[in-house]
Amino acid sequence: MAAEPESAAPDAHPPPLAGRVRRFDDALGHGERVLLALVFLMLVGVGFYRTLVDLLFNQRPLWAIELIKVSVFAIAMLGAAYATHLHRNFSLDLLSRYLSQKNRAFLRVFVHLTTILAAGLLYYGGNLVRESLKKAHEAHELVPISVIGWFVPAAAALIILHSVNHVVVEVSYLAGGRIAPEPDQAVG
Repeated sequence: MAAEPESAAPDAHPPPLAGRVRRFDDALGHGERVLLALVFLMLVGVGFYRTLVDLLFNQRPLWAIELIKVSVFAIAMLGAAYATHLHRNFSLDLLSRYLSQKNRAFLRVFVHLTTILAAGLLYYGGNLVRESLKKAHEAHELVPISVIGWFVPAAAALIILHSVNHVVVEVSYLAGGRIAPEPDQAVG
Protein backbone atom coordinates (compact mmCIF):
# COMPACT_ATOMS: atom_id res chain seq x y z
CA MET A 1 0.00 0.00 0.00
CA ALA A 2 1.47 3.33 -1.08
CA ALA A 3 1.80 6.03 1.54
CA GLU A 4 -0.48 9.00 1.00
CA PRO A 5 0.53 12.50 2.06
CA GLU A 6 -1.15 13.30 5.35
CA SER A 7 -2.34 16.76 4.47
CA ALA A 8 -2.76 18.64 1.26
CA ALA A 9 -0.89 21.88 0.73
CA PRO A 10 -3.02 25.00 0.97
CA ASP A 11 -5.00 25.26 -2.25
CA ALA A 12 -3.96 28.36 -4.18
CA HIS A 13 -6.96 28.06 -6.53
CA PRO A 14 -10.05 26.81 -4.72
CA PRO A 15 -13.33 26.48 -6.63
CA PRO A 16 -15.00 29.92 -6.80
CA LEU A 17 -17.90 28.95 -4.54
CA ALA A 18 -15.56 27.37 -1.99
CA GLY A 19 -13.39 30.49 -1.94
CA ARG A 20 -16.36 32.80 -1.32
CA VAL A 21 -17.87 30.56 1.35
CA ARG A 22 -14.51 30.14 3.08
CA ARG A 23 -13.97 33.93 3.15
CA PHE A 24 -17.45 34.41 4.63
CA ASP A 25 -16.82 31.68 7.22
CA ASP A 26 -13.45 33.20 8.11
CA ALA A 27 -15.05 36.65 8.56
CA LEU A 28 -17.76 35.13 10.76
CA GLY A 29 -15.10 33.29 12.79
CA HIS A 30 -13.11 36.51 13.16
CA GLY A 31 -16.20 38.27 14.49
CA GLU A 32 -16.77 35.45 16.97
CA ARG A 33 -13.14 35.64 18.11
CA VAL A 34 -13.42 39.40 18.69
CA LEU A 35 -16.70 38.98 20.55
CA LEU A 36 -15.18 36.20 22.68
CA ALA A 37 -12.24 38.44 23.57
CA LEU A 38 -14.54 41.32 24.51
CA VAL A 39 -16.77 39.12 26.66
CA PHE A 40 -13.69 37.60 28.30
CA LEU A 41 -12.28 41.05 29.08
CA MET A 42 -15.63 42.06 30.57
CA LEU A 43 -15.65 38.86 32.65
CA VAL A 44 -12.16 39.54 34.00
CA GLY A 45 -12.89 43.22 34.66
CA VAL A 46 -16.19 42.60 36.42
CA GLY A 47 -14.73 39.67 38.34
CA PHE A 48 -11.83 41.82 39.52
CA TYR A 49 -14.20 44.64 40.50
CA ARG A 50 -16.51 42.25 42.35
CA THR A 51 -13.64 40.67 44.25
CA LEU A 52 -12.14 44.06 45.14
CA VAL A 53 -15.49 45.43 46.37
CA ASP A 54 -16.07 42.27 48.38
CA LEU A 55 -12.64 42.41 50.03
CA LEU A 56 -12.58 46.15 50.71
CA PHE A 57 -16.23 46.93 51.48
CA ASN A 58 -17.78 43.51 52.15
CA GLN A 59 -20.34 44.14 49.41
CA ARG A 60 -21.52 41.67 46.80
CA PRO A 61 -23.25 43.65 44.04
CA LEU A 62 -25.94 41.55 42.38
CA TRP A 63 -25.35 43.16 38.98
CA ALA A 64 -21.71 42.01 38.99
CA ILE A 65 -22.70 38.43 39.81
CA GLU A 66 -25.28 38.54 37.01
CA LEU A 67 -22.73 39.82 34.49
CA ILE A 68 -20.26 37.12 35.52
CA LYS A 69 -22.88 34.38 35.03
CA VAL A 70 -23.93 35.75 31.65
CA SER A 71 -20.32 36.21 30.54
CA VAL A 72 -19.34 32.64 31.42
CA PHE A 73 -22.33 31.22 29.60
CA ALA A 74 -21.74 33.49 26.59
CA ILE A 75 -18.11 32.34 26.40
CA ALA A 76 -19.19 28.70 26.49
CA MET A 77 -21.74 29.16 23.72
CA LEU A 78 -19.61 31.41 21.50
CA GLY A 79 -16.65 29.11 22.10
CA ALA A 80 -18.62 26.15 20.77
CA ALA A 81 -19.50 28.10 17.62
CA TYR A 82 -15.89 29.25 17.17
CA ALA A 83 -14.65 25.68 17.69
CA THR A 84 -16.94 24.61 14.84
CA HIS A 85 -15.38 27.27 12.62
CA LEU A 86 -11.94 25.84 13.45
CA HIS A 87 -13.09 22.23 12.81
CA ARG A 88 -12.43 21.42 16.46
CA ASN A 89 -15.83 20.18 17.66
CA PHE A 90 -16.15 16.72 16.20
CA SER A 91 -13.83 14.46 14.27
CA LEU A 92 -13.34 10.77 13.75
CA ASP A 93 -9.54 10.69 13.81
CA LEU A 94 -9.31 7.03 14.75
CA LEU A 95 -11.31 6.03 11.68
CA SER A 96 -10.01 8.66 9.28
CA ARG A 97 -6.38 7.61 9.52
CA TYR A 98 -7.25 4.39 7.69
CA LEU A 99 -9.12 6.12 4.85
CA SER A 100 -7.93 7.62 1.59
CA GLN A 101 -8.03 11.40 1.21
CA LYS A 102 -11.21 11.20 -0.86
CA ASN A 103 -12.95 9.00 1.71
CA ARG A 104 -11.81 11.36 4.47
CA ALA A 105 -13.51 14.18 2.55
CA PHE A 106 -16.74 12.15 2.45
CA LEU A 107 -16.33 11.42 6.16
CA ARG A 108 -15.93 15.14 6.90
CA VAL A 109 -19.16 15.85 4.98
CA PHE A 110 -20.92 13.14 7.01
CA VAL A 111 -19.58 14.57 10.29
CA HIS A 112 -20.69 18.08 9.33
CA LEU A 113 -24.16 16.84 8.38
CA THR A 114 -24.38 15.03 11.72
CA THR A 115 -23.27 18.23 13.45
CA ILE A 116 -26.03 20.15 11.64
CA LEU A 117 -28.59 17.63 12.91
CA ALA A 118 -27.28 17.81 16.48
CA ALA A 119 -27.13 21.62 16.40
CA GLY A 120 -30.69 21.69 15.02
CA LEU A 121 -31.82 19.71 18.05
CA LEU A 122 -29.83 22.08 20.27
CA TYR A 123 -31.54 25.04 18.59
CA TYR A 124 -34.96 23.52 19.20
CA GLY A 125 -34.15 22.71 22.84
CA GLY A 126 -32.59 26.14 23.31
CA ASN A 127 -35.78 27.79 22.15
CA LEU A 128 -37.76 25.70 24.64
CA VAL A 129 -35.42 26.83 27.41
CA ARG A 130 -35.64 30.44 26.22
CA GLU A 131 -39.45 30.31 26.31
CA SER A 132 -39.46 28.83 29.82
CA LEU A 133 -36.98 31.45 31.03
CA LYS A 134 -39.29 34.21 29.81
CA LYS A 135 -41.73 33.04 32.46
CA ALA A 136 -39.11 32.88 35.23
CA HIS A 137 -39.53 35.47 37.93
CA GLU A 138 -36.00 35.48 39.27
CA ALA A 139 -34.88 38.71 40.86
CA HIS A 140 -32.38 40.60 38.76
CA GLU A 141 -30.70 43.92 38.91
CA LEU A 142 -29.15 44.33 35.46
CA VAL A 143 -29.51 41.21 33.30
CA PRO A 144 -32.82 39.33 33.15
CA ILE A 145 -32.44 35.54 33.28
CA SER A 146 -34.25 35.32 29.94
CA VAL A 147 -31.20 36.91 28.24
CA ILE A 148 -29.23 33.75 28.96
CA GLY A 149 -31.85 31.77 27.08
CA TRP A 150 -30.90 33.50 23.84
CA PHE A 151 -27.33 32.18 23.89
CA VAL A 152 -28.23 28.52 23.23
CA PRO A 153 -30.26 29.02 20.04
CA ALA A 154 -27.85 31.72 18.82
CA ALA A 155 -24.84 29.43 19.30
CA ALA A 156 -26.70 26.54 17.66
CA ALA A 157 -27.51 28.75 14.67
CA LEU A 158 -23.84 29.75 14.36
CA ILE A 159 -22.77 26.09 14.59
CA ILE A 160 -25.26 25.20 11.85
CA LEU A 161 -24.03 28.08 9.69
CA HIS A 162 -20.37 27.06 10.06
CA SER A 163 -21.19 23.41 9.37
CA VAL A 164 -23.22 24.27 6.26
CA ASN A 165 -20.31 26.40 5.07
CA HIS A 166 -17.91 23.49 5.58
CA VAL A 167 -20.22 21.12 3.68
CA VAL A 168 -20.50 23.58 0.78
CA VAL A 169 -16.71 23.90 0.60
CA GLU A 170 -16.17 20.12 0.70
CA VAL A 171 -18.89 19.40 -1.88
CA SER A 172 -17.71 22.15 -4.24
CA TYR A 173 -14.23 20.60 -4.27
CA LEU A 174 -15.62 17.08 -4.72
CA ALA A 175 -17.91 18.26 -7.54
CA GLY A 176 -14.84 19.58 -9.35
CA GLY A 177 -13.04 16.26 -8.93
CA ARG A 178 -10.72 17.65 -6.28
CA ILE A 179 -10.30 17.25 -2.54
CA ALA A 180 -10.42 20.20 -0.16
CA PRO A 181 -7.34 20.76 1.96
CA GLU A 182 -7.79 18.93 5.23
CA PRO A 183 -8.27 21.07 8.32
CA ASP A 184 -5.52 21.10 10.89
CA GLN A 185 -6.29 18.58 13.59
CA ALA A 186 -6.01 19.32 17.26
CA VAL A 187 -2.95 17.87 18.93
CA GLY A 188 -4.05 15.81 21.83
